[in-house]
Amino acid sequence: MGLTIHYKFNAGERREDEARQLIKALHQAAKDLAFERLDEEIIELTGAECTIPEGSTPDRWFILKLNAIKRDIHNFDYEEYPVHIIGFTALPRPGTEELDIFLCRYPDSPEWMAQSRCKTQYASLPEYGGDANFVLAHTMIIALLDKAQELGILEEVVDESGYWSDRNPHKLIAEGEKWNNLMVEIGNILGRIPNALRNFFN
Repeated sequence: MGLTIHYKFNAGERREDEARQLIKALHQAAKDLAFERLDEEIIELTGAECTIPEGSTPDRWFILKLNAIKRDIHNFDYEEYPVHIIGFTALPRPGTEELDIFLCRYPDSPEWMAQSRCKTQYASLPEYGGDANFVLAHTMIIALLDKAQELGILEEVVDESGYWSDRNPHKLIAEGEKWNNLMVEIGNILGRIPNALRNFFN
């Protein structure tokens, strides 16, 4: 739980080399934005490399591959792995989640697409730099999504802060503080549960 940016890409039925060029353009944009950490090279996985075998040890692409799994919200048992992934991972700023930028194809579709998210909430914690770090992290991700839109592959953005729509940094800070207060309140409630259970059973 925490303030998150959700995004979807759809590059349509393009050739593999075109998909590579799109990801290469986004990788260069991420370099220009000076992310805290960025894969030096674009990765490409095919076939079994795109899967997560049961009982396997997580590798460096584990979260990306996890995000690439196609799921059905109406059928929790349904999972479909892609057959081809082209992408990279990054850390926008300290305190954020890993950012996965990729395009992939599934067995039943010729389209290149992706769906992922990045939580920026905890970038606002004092140990990571507070509001300034949070705003920088959030706006850097939005700037990268602007590039995806410019490239014509951005299908949808759901920004829980509203910044994607209004581009108001003051409102972004206020939303971050509101979410922080909410997280503190939830923590307080959860902290009271053990005592409440003891009282109930005594």
